Amino acid sequence: MEHYFSVFTDKANLLGATVVAVLGGVFGAHWQVFVLFFALNVVDFFYGWLKGKQTGTINSAKGAVGIMKKVSYWVVIAMAFGVAQVLIDFGTAIDAQLGFLHLIGWFTLGVYILNELTSIVENLVVLGYEVPEIFVRGLNAARKAVDAAGNKIIPKEENHEHS
Repeated sequence: MEHYFSVFTDKANLLGATVVAVLGGVFGAHWQVFVLFFALNVVDFFYGWLKGKQTGTINSAKGAVGIMKKVSYWVVIAMAFGVAQVLIDFGTAIDAQLGFLHLIGWFTLGVYILNELTSIVENLVVLGYEVPEIFVRGLNAARKAVDAAGNKIIPKEENHEHS
């Protein structure tokens, strides 16, 4: 019996190491943040489904729209990181300092993580679960901090009217 347990744990360790290596290769050193975001996508979809079931508003079209919304988040995140890297490389070629653009991907991912958390909290409240007010205020404060930090790095453009 001990032999079977040893074989199982060896295979589980190998599988785990392979998953971590692939995630690290695809998402880089901070792969855990992307895994967290994916987990939040799944949790939000589940609680949205529960809310739809409880309120009688569940339907397959709404579910498909929800899935496409989540897929679209991933597309935007990939574009934010990818385009930033291309522009940074371009900046290097023309001797322009564009290294700060790598933050676009991280700010985008951060905003989406906060959106998912907010959506989960809203669904929990509709379902009748108690969510501590400090957590809700913390999410709002985090959103404001991320927006303010992003505005420091890449200021909002002022609208200039042309005469």
